[in-house]
Amino acid sequence: MEKNNLPLEDVKVVELATVVDAPTCARMLGAYGAKVIKVESLDGDVMRTGGSHEFVPYEDTLNPLFTIHNSNKRFIALDFKNEKGKAILLDLIKDADIFITNIREQSLARNGLDYESLKSKFPALIYAHFSGYGPKGPVASNPGFDITAFWLRAGAVADWQTKGAFPFVPTYAFGDMATSSVFLSGILMALYAKEKTGKGTKVTTSLFANGIWCNAIGVVQTQFDRKHLNPAPLRPSDPFSRTYRCKDGRWIGIYCNDYGKDKAKFAQLLGVDDIVDDPRFQDIETMQRTGSIEEITARCNEIFLHRTSKEWRAYLSENNISCEIMMESQEVSHDPQAIDNRYMVPVTYPDAQHTQVMMPTPPIAFSEYGCRSYQPTGKIGEDTASILQELGYSHEEIQQMKKDKAVR
Repeated sequence: MEKNNLPLEDVKVVELATVVDAPTCARMLGAYGAKVIKVESLDGDVMRTGGSHEFVPYEDTLNPLFTIHNSNKRFIALDFKNEKGKAILLDLIKDADIFITNIREQSLARNGLDYESLKSKFPALIYAHFSGYGPKGPVASNPGFDITAFWLRAGAVADWQTKGAFPFVPTYAFGDMATSSVFLSGILMALYAKEKTGKGTKVTTSLFANGIWCNAIGVVQTQFDRKHLNPAPLRPSDPFSRTYRCKDGRWIGIYCNDYGKDKAKFAQLLGVDDIVDDPRFQDIETMQRTGSIEEITARCNEIFLHRTSKEWRAYLSENNISCEIMMESQEVSHDPQAIDNRYMVPVTYPDAQHTQVMMPTPPIAFSEYGCRSYQPTGKIGEDTASILQELGYSHEEIQQMKKDKAVR
């Protein structure tokens, strides 16, 4: 049964942000009770049409990609460069706990929406700003995106395949999603401090900062003897901690096992008992020095071809070996482990066919608090009129502002 008490139900958030990173952070706050008002331009967040290049529906009544990052929000569309539009935005912010934006700081400053300007008006406001590369440095003003700032500049793409290979293409917005969770943790720390001191603060993070943080081990590791994480030709480092192709053409990874401790166990399970007493296979260092690691890896390559991936997973799991089949993204939506834990839930959209889509859920659960159910997003300015009425504007004033293109 869904719990009704939500941990953030008295928190008000105003979001002036586009695409994935900052909107996802606001979406997480909204999932756990915060009242989130998303402020869009009159043309709307460009992520509304993200399905066009990701081959997913993107209609007003069926827009699952946009819904991932914007469920449980109310939507107002205004032009903050218009005097009246800006007044409405400030009216929304004045009693907000958190203001989230990823608009570039030069634009915010030109329009009096920078931190210092808002701090003087609303000293208790938590001002959360998200950028591509950070507030300082030679490319601080450059547009920064998931693939450029998080993946390319932070070193991961160059090192996650053998040197010289064509670069892999990560899932759209993967770095945005990872970074949004860090952004969320910073905002929640600021909210906790505000409860004690009554003071607001500016919270910042960037895709570049989080790309470096996620690739921290690689960034440190390559400052010493190893200058590339996967040099070509790639030599195996541990035969019992790698990925193997199986009889059905699929791959299974056996990882996080201790060669020294588990050698005898693996030798028995895989039928390579001779390595237990052979000094060439004494330990990883000896195998690397003698080249015998390539020999045992080649033998394992042949052994794993004798069973299917599911047969290997069952066999190894029964014997307490850490392993997993390399799954495809399209399989995750009907994975029973994901469904049983409500990591994936069915959401029915209000389109003519009442399309049902399995949607990923915010990945935090509480024993004593709930999380809001998915709410499919609507059209641009879906809640403009009702939000303005709550601010005290009359029907006539709202219609005039629409004519003046201050709101939509």
